[in-house]
Amino acid sequence: MNIKKLFLELTEYTIPGGMEYTLEKFFPKGIQEDGVGNYFIKIGESKTIFTSHMDTACSRYQKVNHVIENDIISTDGNSVLSADDKNGMTILLYMIYRKVPGTYYFFQGEESGMMGSGAIISKNKKFFSDFDRMISFDRRGYNSIITHQIGRRGCSEEFSKALATELNKYDFNYRSDPTGIYTDSASFINIIPECTNLSVGYFNEHTYRERMDISFLDKLAKASCKVDWENLPIGDKKEKTNASNYNNIAYNDEEEWGYCW
Repeated sequence: MNIKKLFLELTEYTIPGGMEYTLEKFFPKGIQEDGVGNYFIKIGESKTIFTSHMDTACSRYQKVNHVIENDIISTDGNSVLSADDKNGMTILLYMIYRKVPGTYYFFQGEESGMMGSGAIISKNKKFFSDFDRMISFDRRGYNSIITHQIGRRGCSEEFSKALATELNKYDFNYRSDPTGIYTDSASFINIIPECTNLSVGYFNEHTYRERMDISFLDKLAKASCKVDWENLPIGDKKEKTNASNYNNIAYNDEEEWGYCW
């Protein structure tokens, strides 16, 4: 599977909420729709659930004109790129292709307020109570392992540090980041013991200046197939952490984001 080719195909058009079904052609045989517009597939035996979302922060279905300069992919400035979160989708589809054990969940309507994740919890909360960890491949930058969203701890420091150790074997610089906002994984904090989001190499999401690093995405997708997900520890999310102990991640103007409609 060619990761760059897959990403470019996934981002050929922007996908507003309600049009996620147009991505069905990219899904493998055996994937299921869960009754509320999300898609999932189980590979082998695993207590890990991997997630991304399918929709784009946009108001219409629109052709994307890619601009490629070395490893950086952006647009001609007339649309968002949709790397948020087609980067995540690319990684999940690659891991499925490589048959990495796990349950893979593709959520609809994240940009509209976590519509898909909220709906499936209301319909089938019990399904998710069997998992030990949720990894959402949906975060800007290169370094974040999100520990907190909307002021709530999603994963323990023990888990975050263990995951950083695993990933950093492959020449990354991941570290704990408590500055998460609000994504699908936040919906599961009270259901799944460890919930986090990982940086996947996009920047300036939700704007026409959005861009991504395809070399980083390729490396992360391949490294994610080697991580020992099942032996990551379940720690104590009630532990007290001094925020001053964190080296908060800053990307200068990369923190700027806003809706493009």
